[in-house]
Amino acid sequence: MLTNQTIDPTRDANQKPFILWRPFVAIWHWMVPPTVAHRDRQSKAARWVAGSLIAVLCIGLATLALLYAKPIQDSWQRWRSDKMVAEARRLAEDGQVVNAVMKAQEAYSMDPDNPSALRINGEFFSLMKRNEAVFFLEKLEEKGGATASDRQIKIRALKNIGRDKEASAELEALLTEEPMSESLMQLSEEVWGVRQKNANMLPLIKSYVEKHPDDDANRLRLAMVQISSTLPGETSEGMRTLWKLAERDDAIGLQAIDFLNQLESLPPDENGQLIERLKSHPDANGWHYVAALKRTIQANPTRRNSIISEAIESAKSKKREDLVPIVRWLVEEKQFLQVLSLVSLEEAKTYQPILENYLTALTMLNRMDEIEEIVNDPKIESIINRTLLAFYRAHLAFVTKKPDIEFRTQLITAKNAAAAEGRGSMLLSIGSYAEQRGQTDIAAEAYSDAALSRQTERPGFEGLLRCSLANGNTEGMFQASQEAVRRWPDDESYIEHYLYSCLLIGHDMELALYNAKKLNARQPSNHPAKLVVALGHWRLRDYDKAASYLQHMDLNELTEGQRAVYAGIAASAGYEPEAIEIAGSIAAKARMLPEERRFFDAIPR
Repeated sequence: MLTNQTIDPTRDANQKPFILWRPFVAIWHWMVPPTVAHRDRQSKAARWVAGSLIAVLCIGLATLALLYAKPIQDSWQRWRSDKMVAEARRLAEDGQVVNAVMKAQEAYSMDPDNPSALRINGEFFSLMKRNEAVFFLEKLEEKGGATASDRQIKIRALKNIGRDKEASAELEALLTEEPMSESLMQLSEEVWGVRQKNANMLPLIKSYVEKHPDDDANRLRLAMVQISSTLPGETSEGMRTLWKLAERDDAIGLQAIDFLNQLESLPPDENGQLIERLKSHPDANGWHYVAALKRTIQANPTRRNSIISEAIESAKSKKREDLVPIVRWLVEEKQFLQVLSLVSLEEAKTYQPILENYLTALTMLNRMDEIEEIVNDPKIESIINRTLLAFYRAHLAFVTKKPDIEFRTQLITAKNAAAAEGRGSMLLSIGSYAEQRGQTDIAAEAYSDAALSRQTERPGFEGLLRCSLANGNTEGMFQASQEAVRRWPDDESYIEHYLYSCLLIGHDMELALYNAKKLNARQPSNHPAKLVVALGHWRLRDYDKAASYLQHMDLNELTEGQRAVYAGIAASAGYEPEAIEIAGSIAAKARMLPEERRFFDAIPR
């Protein structure tokens, strides 16, 4: 009776699963009874099969977990690392360098084998000239993910940290494997210098062009290297190739024209041919037209005024975008009134490139009221960058003799804006402007920020060293010269500054003296370097030896501070009359470093 009863009275007996699902449902219920009654009626065989299947399933899941847990974790870490790399690049583009480097390091920590993380860390540390760059790029090579571009970064990184021989060897290997490119040309010049680059690359490019006669880009590069080589036969062959390419109306032809335009002196017939091509090439723009005008004036200086008048007349029908090269050229030619006649004030206010030159023209004409009206116009803030606007406000404050605090505030604002916008060339301009007006502390900060950019690092360091000297900041001079020597270990000017500052502050004196002697041996006629050796011996209390290096020294080649050091060393060695005479020729308020001042003050007068 029980076997015929409905087990679940709440279930509709007429409701059955979809016909295709019925076999699977039946098998499932056979192994896993849906109710207690079904379980009571389940056979031992069914229970044994169900238990076995569950055990097999659990073992299978455990096996899959063992086999695939690590790959799944690795995939997740790679995904997270890739996101961090993308974020690091975005931060770098926004100018948030420190945050970008930290994010790149985080990406590497998340997945040390991620080629993208290795690559971005190699790039960042290479730009910072750090040894870590080589570690990341070599690891990228070990993983097999290094591209030709990565190898170029590695070569530059090796050069930056003073491993020149390795950089040269890596470059030679790369040049034999990769087709010539503009980036390789630039890299070879950085590693070898202009002359060695031409000597090393000429046979490589020739060989490549012979094998690829249809590669016009490298034919053009070969011609450029041949002309730069200064070898008569190569130069003439390069010029013939260049003129053939310049006759073309495509991009290669325009590049050939641009290179020819960089050559300062050309025969009259070739100069005329170049002027015609600068004007007639289909892709030539306003800058090429201006280049043609410059060459025309150079060839016909007596026609200068008429050429300028003709150019102004033809420019009146041009759009504002096409006016920029002409306006810039007029400023270079000191035709400031012509700029104001060609461009109206309202037109200048609507387009930044024209406005910059318009403001320059007003400045040279000393029309400060008009400049003040422009820079205080609220509409200007939407078209001109913050740096330039702040710079003009600072200049306006200076020429209108506003209080010094207002001038300094505007100058600092301009410097901060340039640093935030990453405008290295503008930082150099602000530094030079501040330096010329006695604001050497602000200038030093501007130069320091400019030194962070690859394009402006060298002039940035040079300005920083000048300002450190002007500010009497020996420690700043020491740190700047130390970093400069690390970046350019073969630059003897930076070495001299570094050794001099080391001995002034008493840092690593024995090693500094040893290196100063080596520098003096390489440059026996360099009197400031000779003074550094004398200072080193004086520091070690060997006064007679120090005095021996003072002989036959031209004091005109020394700064006033260095002459004070010279006099102090001479006095210590018993040459007081000579020391007093030299000290008497130095102005009492002469600008010098504190340590130099102590030498000066110690001399009896």
